[in-house]
Amino acid sequence: MRRNLLKTSIMSQNTSSQIRELIAKSKKILITTRKQFTGDGLASCLALLLILQKLNKNAEVVIDNFKLPDNLKFLPGVDRVKNEVKRLKKFIINLDISQTGVEALNYDIQGNNLRIHLTPKFGVFTPEDLKFETSQFTFDLIIAVDTPELEGLGKLYDHHRDIFYQIPVINIDHSPNNEQYGHVNLVDLTAASTAEIIFQLTGQLGDSLLDQKIATCLLAGLISKTKSFKTNQVTPQALKIAGELINLGANRKEIVTHLYQTKTISTLKLWGRILSRLQADPTFKMVWSKLDLHDFTEAGATAKDISGVIEDLIASSPMAQIIILFYQLGLNQTKVILHTQDLTNALALSRQFTPLGDKNNASFVVNADLEQTENQVLTAIKSQINS
Repeated sequence: MRRNLLKTSIMSQNTSSQIRELIAKSKKILITTRKQFTGDGLASCLALLLILQKLNKNAEVVIDNFKLPDNLKFLPGVDRVKNEVKRLKKFIINLDISQTGVEALNYDIQGNNLRIHLTPKFGVFTPEDLKFETSQFTFDLIIAVDTPELEGLGKLYDHHRDIFYQIPVINIDHSPNNEQYGHVNLVDLTAASTAEIIFQLTGQLGDSLLDQKIATCLLAGLISKTKSFKTNQVTPQALKIAGELINLGANRKEIVTHLYQTKTISTLKLWGRILSRLQADPTFKMVWSKLDLHDFTEAGATAKDISGVIEDLIASSPMAQIIILFYQLGLNQTKVILHTQDLTNALALSRQFTPLGDKNNASFVVNADLEQTENQVLTAIKSQINS
């Protein structure tokens, strides 16, 4: 989905000034990232929150159905992330009581109907006395980071679409899949991470904004996105920025330890089983592996440990465009997690399975055993690629 309202691009010299002006005018800012957030996305949200706090701006970070992974608990400000937005807008019933006054007011609920009971002191109420209105939105600016498409925001977008069309949206990302949906689009395809873009933007927002906490968030985002500087997207600019963040007090060793060296024994056992079953198809630039119920039992692990091995699977497959993990939920039920790189669309590849997620991360359940699901999904994906 594309939007044309007030659109600018990264090539415009006015982009940073427009962002600065929107922030200056705003009274309350909503910061968000996709529901299936990345370490880069979450860290960038928190960096922005701390930056806006220094600018004396009221801001909140909201991520749909947010659940904090253990390896990201060290990020400064992460305890302030909310998993839903509340009281976005009020519906107001306005009753003119200048001629009648009010003797009593109460209400009841019958089924799905709210009934309000009013007793006038004098005379009667008429339909002309009653008016309806809605309040202004709680937020007057949205900043979406590391989010190629609005649908990736989950319920935050699905249940509140009107706000994304009625107040300004700043879209900050580095993905080539980005749909340029913002009123202002700061999308830099040459950046290794969204955190790198936030770093560059910060210098345009004010002087001396960067401190140790913000630097820690930004370096964590950069390290997370580049798998500790091991991906092909690492550039001299990214390394230079990393050095500046370290000079500001960000502890690279501590960040790497939290992100990659704090795995539980059960997660490591799962990872060993995934590696032992890893398969590849060079023709389709695809790698995949699988876990059955016995694997979870032997490793002393649960499905909650899956997130800890998915990142490793992606990091270990830098040349693959499609990465898939199959794991058994029950006797005839299998969960599939599909990750794609660059412009390969995960939702399009798996469309026949009604997936959830975004263009680079999709998941779905197939009512079949592990082997049948593996064959069915691989065949479907290859068919989509060849079509």
